[in-house]
This record gives sequence, structure tokens and C-alpha cells, in this order.
Amino acid sequence: MGIFDIFRRKKDESYYHGEKEIISQHKFSTIEEIIEFMFQNQSELNIILYNKASDEEVELFEQSKIHLPDDIKQFYKFCNGFYSNEDMFRIIPLNEIIDNGDDEYLKNKTSFHIGEYMIYCDLWTIDINPNNKNDYIIYQNTGERIIILTKSFVEFLECYINRGVYEGLYNWAEIKKPKSGL
Repeated sequence: MGIFDIFRRKKDESYYHGEKEIISQHKFSTIEEIIEFMFQNQSELNIILYNKASDEEVELFEQSKIHLPDDIKQFYKFCNGFYSNEDMFRIIPLNEIIDNGDDEYLKNKTSFHIGEYMIYCDLWTIDINPNNKNDYIIYQNTGERIIILTKSFVEFLECYINRGVYEGLYNWAEIKKPKSGL
């Protein structure tokens, strides 16, 4: 088995996170469902959930950056992000987002990186409408273009849980990437 074969889907549509097979496709409707699934299946998903963000950490983030959407705030109050050994993928803790500040890959001041892969080699970013905190997009900035993936943190996490970084998040970006005309 090649190094990237562990990320490829088998014929029966099951998916391997590391050497452990997890149940094929999971569909989540709410952040509560995905939180419960992640909590109950940490070892199968090969993730380490960080301790929950305190009210003070959430307040500090919102004072220094922007008010969090309700679903993302609920996620951070459950866990202040997570780390995956297998994919070297993380949902970034709030304090680290503040410490990192802004960079050239952010669309504007209401954007911040929420996910990272391979120690910041690739980033997934959220941009929040300043007039409605629950209206946001999650995108990937390739340096050449911004690829909007979703308007749902649940859908973003679902993609990662079901297919990982390569077959999930990267493939999703390829599908969503605008095609150049000939």
C-alpha cells in the first residue's frame, strides 16, 4: 500500500483514517450532531480534541477580531479546535488565531484562518458578514484565486470527517474551482 493509498476510497465506499476503517458516509444536520459524533469517535477519526474554549477566550476573540457565528461559537465552546495526527490537519484554537494576526491570504478584516494543514502549508479561511455574524463563507485561497467551498461549518467538518484532507477538502476545492475557458 502506497503512502497516499490510505486516503483513497475503497470499492465499498468505506474510508480509512489511518489504519482504522470508519463507517462510510455520515450526514450531519446540526453542529450538535457533528460535535457528538466527533466526541464519540475520536480514536476512529484519529483526532485529538483540544479543551473547550472558556467564555473569556471567546469574549477576547470577539473583542479583538469579530463576533463568531453561533455554530462556530458552539463548536469552540465544546472544543477549542482539534488536531489530526494522520492528516496533520487542525481546526485552529481561538488564541492561536488571535496570535497569528492577519496575512495576505485573508480576503478582508472579517476573515480568519480556521483550518490548517501540514503546519500552515495550506489554510481554510472563514469570512463573516459584519452585518450578520451567521452569514459567512469558508474558502481556500490558493494564492492565485479564492475558492469558496461552503456557507456551512457543519458541511466543512462533514467533508473532512467523511473523506479527510486529500479526498475530501482538496477534492472539494478542485470541484469548486472555476474552470478556465478555452
